[in-house]
Amino acid sequence: MLNRFSCKIRKVVNKLGKYQLDHKGKVAVTKFHEKQTPAKFDKKKHLEKIRAEYLKKKQEQTDK
Repeated sequence: MLNRFSCKIRKVVNKLGKYQLDHKGKVAVTKFHEKQTPAKFDKKKHLEKIRAEYLKKKQEQTDK
């Protein structure tokens, strides 16, 4: 029984090839790359931040 099982594993490995991944391997690679990529630049948030800083400086100037 063990020999049959090990033969099935060998066949599966041969089908995948040297550089191909099974589903579990693909999921692991995807998670790794998601963690490694930096946060995407959000233009709207950046503009809101700049606008808030500008309004704050403008308000400070008018208070003086």
